[in-house]
Amino acid sequence: MTNRSPRLRAANTVYKRALLWAADPKIAFRRWLEKDAYEEGHNFSAKTIAVYTSMWAIFIAHLRTFRSKSVVLANEEDIRHFLDQAHVCKRVEARQRYALLLRRAYAALQQADPDFVNPTEATFRPTTQPADEKPMPFLLPAERVRVFALLCDTNDPQDQENLVRIRAKAMCALMLGAGFKPGQANITSVNCVGYGRERFIVAPQCGTMTSHRALVHPAAWPAIDRWLALSGSEGLMFPGAPSDKEHPVDYARAFIGAKKLLADLGTMAGGERVSPQTLRNSYGASLLEDGLGLDAVREYMGFSRLEFARRFSHAHAAWCRRSGLQQSTVESTSSNDLNDAPPPSSESCHDASD
Repeated sequence: MTNRSPRLRAANTVYKRALLWAADPKIAFRRWLEKDAYEEGHNFSAKTIAVYTSMWAIFIAHLRTFRSKSVVLANEEDIRHFLDQAHVCKRVEARQRYALLLRRAYAALQQADPDFVNPTEATFRPTTQPADEKPMPFLLPAERVRVFALLCDTNDPQDQENLVRIRAKAMCALMLGAGFKPGQANITSVNCVGYGRERFIVAPQCGTMTSHRALVHPAAWPAIDRWLALSGSEGLMFPGAPSDKEHPVDYARAFIGAKKLLADLGTMAGGERVSPQTLRNSYGASLLEDGLGLDAVREYMGFSRLEFARRFSHAHAAWCRRSGLQQSTVESTSSNDLNDAPPPSSESCHDASD
């Protein structure tokens, strides 16, 4: 028997996955729901898998009956015909569910075959931004400096009441300085903190997020280090009560202090108050302003695919235009440079979704 190298086996596996989508898209989609989607953080229940598989089968049957096409040959017009003409899409809510299903299915097919042209990208591309959809918020570089100055202020007395404020500063520092989501910050372990020259923090698994490497902005470390020194925790960075240190502090209780801290900042240039999501977005903006590429943004923000990093970059560019800023102006006013950051490592895990 001829021995095959791991490289040949890996290539053959990818080829078989792409072939299965063409030969039996129903089985291919169900396998994605059961295995690959779980690895991407979706974790669909058995009931959801059964419902989605049935919905996908209806779409396949519609293509064959009314368009005489297979899944892999469908184009934008075929998908619109299904959404507009199929009986199961008559109700607005059902049409929206099918639109989400098709986006997921064709994204999975594209992962199996990178050369495949995904028809849903053209079908669901918005022509204009809905009037009720708010643009993605960011902080100006000067505003980030102001927030970091507040987070790094060490004049708070170290009594029990101010420990909540110091903890809130550390949490906000993880969001603005490392791009953490609030839920990630809440369950971070001290074992995730690296003390080398680059000092990375690795975000733990949280909801649909899996662990990924995050480059910490230098201005965030004073707030983080101060809390680590005061808490003395050897497990979770933000543990619960002394009697329950194995579990994180209650989510709502943890962010009472953070919301009050952010409320004290007032409104920013965009006319909105600062939120945890604004802090995370602004971290990603600092990566773009400091010249890091989309691969680095994808890794340090924990995005599962490069496409998400590209969309984020487009949203930031649109925000710059709305704010009357040129990209070069934003870059020149960025206070702290991360250009010394190393490129993303192939050893790190960055399979997460936003």
